[in-house]
Amino acid sequence: MRETISIWWFSGLLLFCYGIVILATGIYELSHPLAHPPTLSYLHAPIWWGALLAIVGVVYLVRFHPKKIGTR
Repeated sequence: MRETISIWWFSGLLLFCYGIVILATGIYELSHPLAHPPTLSYLHAPIWWGALLAIVGVVYLVRFHPKKIGTR
C-alpha cells in the first residue's frame, strides 16, 4: 500500500523555505543598510514576516507529516 502525501505538507515546505529566504534577506539588510531606505524600514518587516512564514511552515510540516497521516 502506498502512502499519500498531503498537499498541505508541501505548502508547509514552501512556506518554510520562503520564510528562511526572507528572514535571511532581512538580517542581511539589517547588517548592510540601504543607501535610500524605504519610509518604514525601521520596522524590519522582512525579519518579522520571514520568521512568521518559517514558523507557520514548521507547524504545517509537523501537522501534516506523511508518517502521521496513517495514524489519524
